[in-house]
Amino acid sequence: MQAINYNDVAARTLNNRSSAASSLKQAIERLSSGQRINSAKDDAAGQAIANRMRANISADGVVARGLDDGISLAQTAEGGLISIGDLLIRAKSLAVQAATGTLSESDRQSIQSEYQNILDAITDISEGTEIFGRYPLATDKPRLPPVLIGDVAPVGTKFPVQGANYSFSSGIVSLAYIPSGATDITITIDSLGLDDDIQLFTRDGKHLAGTPVEGTDPDYTWSSRGITSGAKVESKVFTAANGFASGATYDGSALIEGGAAWALDGSETLTYNGMTISYSGDGDRYELANAYNDGSNGSNTLERVKIDTVTEDLIVMVVGSGSFTGNLTYGNLPQPTTQPAVQPKQSSAVEIVTSANFGDDVQSVTLAPTPADITTLGLDATSLTSAQSAGTAMRALDKALNTVNSYRSDYGAAINRFESSKAALSAQSVATQAAKSRIEDSDFAREASEKVKAQILQQGQDAVLKIANQTPENILALLRG
Repeated sequence: MQAINYNDVAARTLNNRSSAASSLKQAIERLSSGQRINSAKDDAAGQAIANRMRANISADGVVARGLDDGISLAQTAEGGLISIGDLLIRAKSLAVQAATGTLSESDRQSIQSEYQNILDAITDISEGTEIFGRYPLATDKPRLPPVLIGDVAPVGTKFPVQGANYSFSSGIVSLAYIPSGATDITITIDSLGLDDDIQLFTRDGKHLAGTPVEGTDPDYTWSSRGITSGAKVESKVFTAANGFASGATYDGSALIEGGAAWALDGSETLTYNGMTISYSGDGDRYELANAYNDGSNGSNTLERVKIDTVTEDLIVMVVGSGSFTGNLTYGNLPQPTTQPAVQPKQSSAVEIVTSANFGDDVQSVTLAPTPADITTLGLDATSLTSAQSAGTAMRALDKALNTVNSYRSDYGAAINRFESSKAALSAQSVATQAAKSRIEDSDFAREASEKVKAQILQQGQDAVLKIANQTPENILALLRG
């Protein structure tokens, strides 16, 4: 039917032209972006799937970097453990050497000095091995620093293991202080030949136990250090650094020096300020003739001081010019500590994420703490000052080396696991990216074909529309006829 008000052919042509234009626009958009899905209307389900895949790919990249960090941490820790293992092997050689009974005291002291340097080096490595702000070889149970009196630490710091022997140098510097509240205190020293004497003081200067400074028979250990009077004690010994109160005045009126016969568990007893103090006496002052008070012990190289209940802080000093070993036993011993401004270095567990797929629980591996400090390794109470202590040290060193080897095995297994996880993540990422590409990327051949098809349709529709628009002219021609 021919009509003027409505051109059905033109309307249908315009409708088809709009569809062709939409197809052309879509083809050009896909060709220009390289993606089949440019908005949710293109493929809502495909867009959701592709987004989940994109999230997984992004997570895999972050997880892979975290695994690299975990590998770096494990390699750094193992490097420190290798060094510690080498030091332990050297220490074991020294312990075997020290177990030989033919060594002189000076030989043993030389071996002990090297052994102590090895322990110090292990401490340096355990506290200095750092990565990402973590200290994988530091202790996992850090000790808070003790409350000092001057430069003097509490006695429990100097003797951390009850009954164990520790080596020190003698002099006129305070060894430690015994905190108030301690009970059943027993301190025993071994002078190892040259005379070293225990001295017990109150902080205000009262000399309670030890050897005399002045009088008709002053002790060699004091005079050899130039301490020959109470005034010399006050000027050279009673310093703030040594833990003495300001204005401390020497008072030896209550001093117990030892009874008529030397006795390790106490040859003389003093009661002072609610404390019962006993002192063995200085073995050098019980020798005969020229050996008396000559600065060298004979058979009695041991000294001991015992206190039942400590009612005030007491200063312990070992006066002499050499070295000695000592041990401490107690019933109760307060451990005064303070909170440091900088927190101590500490080994702690580290979580390494191995998988974080969309919708799944995060998978991770925990690297346990691997403390390799001398306390954790059980070496802090060891020494090589005697054949017996060398035997004890050998057993402790064997256990320490086993611990280090175990740590290295754990880190080696962790490195292998992380590298395997990285390889699996890499393969998973490649497969996921390929799948995502198949879902959302454009097929250029197809889209180019669709573009040409749409352009051809548009050109044909333009020609048809031109013909359709000539319909009204046909009606006018009828009217003119």
